[in-house]
Amino acid sequence: MTQKHGIIMDTIFYSGASCIAIIIGFLVSISSKRFLGVSGAGYWALLTVVQTYALYVGLGIKKGLVREIPQLMGAGEIKKAKELEDATFSYLIIASLAGAAVIWFISFFLVADPLLKKGMKIIAVLILATHLYNLMLVILRARKHISILSKVVVLNTLFIALFALPGAYFFGVNGFATGTLVATCISFYSAKRLANTRFSFYLDWGKTWHLIKIGLAMLLAGILFRTFLNIDKIMIGNMLGIERLGLYTIGIMAVQQVSSLPRFFNIVIFPHIQEKYGATKDVTEIKSMIIKPTYLISRLGPVLLGLIIFLVQPIVLYVLPQFQEGLGIMKILVFGYFFMAVNEMSSTLLFTIDKQRMLIPLYGVMVAACIGLNYLLITLGFGITGVALGTSISYFLFFLVVFTYAACHIMRWISIVKFYCEIMVFFLYFLINILWIDAVVNMSSLALTSFLKIVCFFLISIPVLISVQRRERIFSLVFEAAKSKILSFRLGEEIVAK
Repeated sequence: MTQKHGIIMDTIFYSGASCIAIIIGFLVSISSKRFLGVSGAGYWALLTVVQTYALYVGLGIKKGLVREIPQLMGAGEIKKAKELEDATFSYLIIASLAGAAVIWFISFFLVADPLLKKGMKIIAVLILATHLYNLMLVILRARKHISILSKVVVLNTLFIALFALPGAYFFGVNGFATGTLVATCISFYSAKRLANTRFSFYLDWGKTWHLIKIGLAMLLAGILFRTFLNIDKIMIGNMLGIERLGLYTIGIMAVQQVSSLPRFFNIVIFPHIQEKYGATKDVTEIKSMIIKPTYLISRLGPVLLGLIIFLVQPIVLYVLPQFQEGLGIMKILVFGYFFMAVNEMSSTLLFTIDKQRMLIPLYGVMVAACIGLNYLLITLGFGITGVALGTSISYFLFFLVVFTYAACHIMRWISIVKFYCEIMVFFLYFLINILWIDAVVNMSSLALTSFLKIVCFFLISIPVLISVQRRERIFSLVFEAAKSKILSFRLGEEIVAK
């Protein structure tokens, strides 16, 4: 089997599992909002922001680990790879406990809201569980154990549905947080058992510092990146209130689904990129592994945008009518996030060629731009609609700045400009068609309206899908890979039967 077919096989397997996880996660998100209400959803959004920043106590060590393991495995240094895993495990326990202590202190002395105070205590414990669970995901990804990784991702969403939703129903936002904590602990244990992985408490500050040095720039860039993604929530919470933030979460929920497509490509292809670059140290060798996923995301991403918009609308109107005001916000954010999706491979390229330090000033400028745009539009009286618009413009500027810097390492300027033009043409094609379908196709039945919109959207997507097939044969390769998987499965069943 060629590397290309292997990557496609893994992508199909992981994408299938992730689609199941996304569907379950989407249902969990819808149900939790129904149970928590607008105010509860706003509180949970704030708690997730606290968790996001608290997780940075890892100092980027997992980022270093995910790059080092594939290179060590390729060099045959299995023992050294295992030592790095144990050193990372030991460090994360100590760092997570320290981070939890800080959050407990803050919740006791600096937070007045009783609900938020209790929630932060739960989040403090969730930090350790999340770090250990994420460590297992990193190890499975770095070792290219995609089938196990896929199972773990699905199990995690099932556990969250099983424990977090009842918690939300009976005990509100803090019950939801507690259920998430229980689900994360069980997910870590399940991943560890499925991968047959054992950890030893092995404190080696030399190895730990080596990994932190690799990942520290990515950590700092990651903090700025997360700040960039969270600025809208923070500013709404501070300037417009929890209720408005609750409405805004409909857009956040939809954006999370848009981010799935580029994540599939990146998770599967990342260790392959590291192995190939580690062997040659020649950036031209990995050029196609960066450009092709970006091309596919730029063509298939808009298809995903339309499907999400036309599916979320009836679900919100049927199940979450109190969030109806957030539908306009959702459209603006989904369109804007397309440019973040197309930009997915840029940071991977810069991380691979050890240029990740430049991401720090680039991300810093983007954070400042996002704050400025959102503040201006809020003060002008545009409310959460203005925040969504300012955030989407910031997403586009982010793409222009970061992608340009990354692409100049593997492409000529004329090629970069041409690539931009192609992306914008396809984006505008889909944008115009999504808007007219949404405005024109309206029936008395919400379900029928959604179905007809999706059918119309699929018809206008066919020419783009055909062009993708002709250029990359992606659908043929997917079919061949799926067929090969089915045949191997049937063969395995016959052997067992004999």
